[in-house]
Amino acid sequence: MKREIAFFFLREKPAMALLAIRELDPAYVSAVAKAVDSNVPHTLKVLAEMEAAGLIRSEPQGRIRRLNLTDRGVRAAAAISGLIDALKDDPLRRRLARLEEAVLEAKDLSAEEAELRIGPLRRDLAKLLAAEGEEVREAARDLDRRIVSTLGGGG
Repeated sequence: MKREIAFFFLREKPAMALLAIRELDPAYVSAVAKAVDSNVPHTLKVLAEMEAAGLIRSEPQGRIRRLNLTDRGVRAAAAISGLIDALKDDPLRRRLARLEEAVLEAKDLSAEEAELRIGPLRRDLAKLLAAEGEEVREAARDLDRRIVSTLGGGG
């Protein structure tokens, strides 16, 4: 039974190898093996599967082979990177999620109760607006607009 290529990338070494090829310039087998803390024979097997799946292309350069991502490989690396980012334990995102939950709960409250409950949250939100990372700042700006709308729109 042939394994699905998607499950191949649920293993750490293949996923990290694809990301290493994206990051290394130039990318060679030995450099990828070192980047993913693997041995060269195992890395060669992983890379052979990637090449067979159309994710990478290897080109001879003298005695060694240079590795490049194909268009499909670029998309796969971006997806893996996105998954890693989404699963990171980020305290700023946790704070933002708690603030969003409070705003949602306040939607059904009277204007006075909503003001008491979520008005003070704008101070916490101001800290998030000053945080690093444009994605967190944008989410905080959006949440701030919803707070203002909730408070201005009444209960």
